[in-house]
Amino acid sequence: MAGVSKIEELERGSGAPVELRVRAEADQLPVVRAVAETLAVLSDFTLDDIADVKLVVDEVCSQLIKGSVADAELSCTFAVSDSGIRIVVTSTLAPTSVPKKDSFGWHVLQTLTDAIELRADDAVEGEAGRTVAIDVVKRRSKV
Repeated sequence: MAGVSKIEELERGSGAPVELRVRAEADQLPVVRAVAETLAVLSDFTLDDIADVKLVVDEVCSQLIKGSVADAELSCTFAVSDSGIRIVVTSTLAPTSVPKKDSFGWHVLQTLTDAIELRADDAVEGEAGRTVAIDVVKRRSKV
């Protein structure tokens, strides 16, 4: 499949996505982690893959939560397919709080996932925040 990204490839074979919206606050992390873990368990991921999914969700959400504006929401979409899971997490961040791709946390995400993409709307002068999304794919391990 030349020219098709890993994200697009996984999206084609996935079922209906599961969407979750919570306050962009650290006390909501266990809820998001539990949903991700449940989806991975029900989809027969290996124990190592389940642990990776939980770590990925924790790191992605933490990066967005720490930069979020007051009263922001964390929107999480999970799409499971035969080949893996795609997780998209979005929130509204302060204009200067976009996650850095050269950080240790970003390196961890690159290590644990098969594809990762950061998208941020352009900052608009006078607006309190900008929409930032982190999109990751974790493929199933071959057993």
